[in-house]
Amino acid sequence: MKKSMIVLMVICILLFMAAGPAQAKAAYVDDYNTGDKPNSMGGDLGAFDFQPEDLTQSCLVAYDSDVKRGDSGFSMRLEYDVDSLNPAFNGFWTKLNGFNAKGYNKVVLWVKGDADKGHTTTFKAELKNDRGEQGEYYVTGITGDWTKVKIPLNRFDGITDLSSLSEFIIVFEDNIVTTKEGTIWIDDIYFSN
Repeated sequence: MKKSMIVLMVICILLFMAAGPAQAKAAYVDDYNTGDKPNSMGGDLGAFDFQPEDLTQSCLVAYDSDVKRGDSGFSMRLEYDVDSLNPAFNGFWTKLNGFNAKGYNKVVLWVKGDADKGHTTTFKAELKNDRGEQGEYYVTGITGDWTKVKIPLNRFDGITDLSSLSEFIIVFEDNIVTTKEGTIWIDDIYFSN
């Protein structure tokens, strides 16, 4: 009886060792709950404008404690405006600091549009890596309610190396957005498998 228990324990240990270290189920880019920089990966974040000198287009980012997922913390509010006579695009970026996304198969984020002020139902998501590659994916179906968006990493056309990601970006393009001026909130951006 004791021999069979020892053999069983040895088999269990060998199976556990053969399985290798378990991959984390989620690697958070940010949940915004601190209400301050840096993001959960230690990276900076902010807004960008294609033509900052054109005052008819802009993107403002701010932590928002009034509209968030859950009972506490913050979300990130993105107020965009691409209603310009000039070509216009802008958006939000967050640094990933060389994050190795091998072993993950999607990036997940929660998005909510401002039903009162208006919002686009579509925007572009981009991933960049340290090799200079850039992949893009168009997110659609954004509503006035929190929507969980799951983007398979293999759908980011243009990026082949996930071993050292540098940046995640949300882009509002004047020829793609369904509303040229509006507000969306994002929360809980993470990589998942």
